[in-house]
Parts: sequence; C-alpha cells; structure tokens
Amino acid sequence: MQHTDIAAAARAGAEQYFDAELEFLKKCSAIDCGTGNVVGNAKVTALISEILQEMGAEVKLIFAEGLGNHIVATLRPEGWKGSIVLNAHTDTVFGEGFTAQHPFHIEGDYAYGLGIGDCKAGIAISLYAVKAAMEAGLLPKKEIKFIYNCDEEIGTQSGSQVYAQEAKGVEYAFVFEGCDLRDGVYGVVTSRRGVILGTIDVTGKEAHAGAAYLEGRSAILEMAHKIIELYSFNDMQQGIYYNVAPVEGGRPNGIVAGSAHAEFCCAGLPTNASFSQAEQNICSLEEKTTVPDCRVTVGYRTLFPAMEKSAQNHLAYLAVEKAAHLLEIPVAEVAEAVATDAAYLSSLGIPTADALSAVWKDIHTTEECIYLPSLKEKTALFIATLAML
Repeated sequence: MQHTDIAAAARAGAEQYFDAELEFLKKCSAIDCGTGNVVGNAKVTALISEILQEMGAEVKLIFAEGLGNHIVATLRPEGWKGSIVLNAHTDTVFGEGFTAQHPFHIEGDYAYGLGIGDCKAGIAISLYAVKAAMEAGLLPKKEIKFIYNCDEEIGTQSGSQVYAQEAKGVEYAFVFEGCDLRDGVYGVVTSRRGVILGTIDVTGKEAHAGAAYLEGRSAILEMAHKIIELYSFNDMQQGIYYNVAPVEGGRPNGIVAGSAHAEFCCAGLPTNASFSQAEQNICSLEEKTTVPDCRVTVGYRTLFPAMEKSAQNHLAYLAVEKAAHLLEIPVAEVAEAVATDAAYLSSLGIPTADALSAVWKDIHTTEECIYLPSLKEKTALFIATLAML
C-alpha cells in the first residue's frame, strides 16, 4: 500500500472508532478498579476481553492473588514472523465508591474520568488502533501481543513476572501511558527514572514520661534523626530525591515512645547502576544510632527500575517517528522522571517506546482528564505505526 493510502486509512480508522473509544472510556470510568479491587478488575478485564475476542485474539487471563487478572492476548496473522507487545495497565489509584462521586463527563475538548488518562485511554487506543488496522489490511505480519497489567500503580511486582514470561525476545514494546503536548509536539518517552520504596522501623524502650523519663529510649526521637539523615542523601544536581511519609509511632504522649515506623521513597534514579549507591545510603541508616539502645531496621525494594536512554529504545522511537512523519504529526523523543511499566519491558532488552496514549492532565486526582483531539490523533498515529513495521 502506498504511503498516502496508509495515511488516509489511518485517519479514517481513527475517525471511525472515535465514538467506540469514548463509549469504552465511559464504561471503564464507571468501574471502581483501584489496585487490589478484584471485583472491579474482573469487570474491566471482561470489557477488554470482549473486544479482543471480537478481533479474533486468543485471550489468556493470569490471576494474581489479591489483585485480579492480568490479560495476555495474542493475534497471529498467517505467515507471521516476529512479535511486538502493546502494553497498558488496568488498575487505578482510586478506592471503592470514587467513580460514583466523579462520573465520566465531557467538557469542551476534555473527557473526565477516574483513571481515564492513567491509563484507560491507552487501552482504548491500543485496542481500536489494531482493530482499525486489521480491517484496513494494515497489520504487519507479526504476532501482536497485548499485555494489560493489573498492579502497575503499586510497582508491578506481579506484572513484572508476566512480562518476563510473555514478552522476552519480542522485537518492540509499545507502551500506552499518557503523553505531554509541548509547543504542539507530542513527547514519545524512551527514558524514565527508577524508584525505590522503603521502610524504617525503630525499637526503643517505653517509660513514663514524667516519673521515669530517663529510663526511656525514644524511638520517635531516633526516627527524627533517621529522617534527617535520609533527606541528607538528596542529590539536587542529579535530581535524586528521598521523601518520607507517612510516619507513626508511640502511644499517648505521657509515655516515651517504644516504637516508630516510617515509609519512604527514593525517586529519580537515572540509571540502574545508580541503585547501588541508593541502597548503600539506605542500609547505612542501620549502622549507628543517636539515641542509645535504640535499634533501627530498614527494608526496601525496587518499585520500578530505570528505563535508561539507549540505542535500543531509540529504535522503537524511530518506528513511531516514521509514522508520525507520514501523518505530519510532530513528535519528539523525550525523557521523563515518572516511572512506568516501560522500565520493566526495556530492562528485558526490548526496544521500548512509551507515552503513546492521549494527552493527560491531572492524573491521580479527581480532576483527571484527557485532551480529546489527541485521542483521535494518537489512534491514527499507532495505526500508521503498525502499517509501517
């Protein structure tokens, strides 16, 4: 097919399925599906599975205890060679009852709904771009694997195992998180920073705060020193930041606190090598105490690895850029600090491009919304991307 025909078919397909995307977003935005809401997850995965099955995809649900289902679905055209992954996540950060209080609605060029930008619109674009490309005869002769994760908002501990099993060795991964529009240019993300989550627990000794004050060993006082020490590790030049919240401990104020607990994150780790220094910083908190006889215990885990800028990920960007030039859609390869599942896919050695969904705004808030013209334009962009692979 000629490039002009591909461009026309991509725009027509995006126009054709725009209303279907909005209907899908309306339905999804009415479902409480915060991470760990197994009932809500089942409703969302049923909606998605129905569309996939209509396309003829083989749908597999992988159940994760306490979370719900991950979706892994495959389309295999006759004579296919090689595979690509399309990825988004189904969970949100909102609890039970929030969707009823903040229903889907459209105001001007914006559609509002909980999780609509992060990242239900990405699911809609990935589904309907493939559907439109299939009907126009534009799908590449490759296996297309949809992987929709259900625990991205808490760091993909379960989903990362699915990626390792289902995505390893594919040619490209296209991730449908929301994007930014800067000076009329859509950002395509090929680099993101990593995050560590951790805990600090301090054990002291309780005592009456008046009659036996000197016999006590305040865990809260020791925790205060540890919090200050943790903040001292901030590296403003590299943009690596430690943050503590929440903090709790002790019993009534007439008792010297015998225990204290805090949670923290270390965000902005630019490379996977930089995790080593962060881990050394965190572990050093256990080495000495300011309050005698207190005991400090730290724990930590990787929330997301770094998605490093690389020639590998640049290849995935070039695949999108080629289609963007065809459609005369301005795009640029960019780096973002915020972590997503693209980091896990990239860490498997897969050329990965992220932020292929609509322009998002105010994500993780009750004012979350997407810019509707970008929903249509990004759908057309991915139809053309598929056609050009």
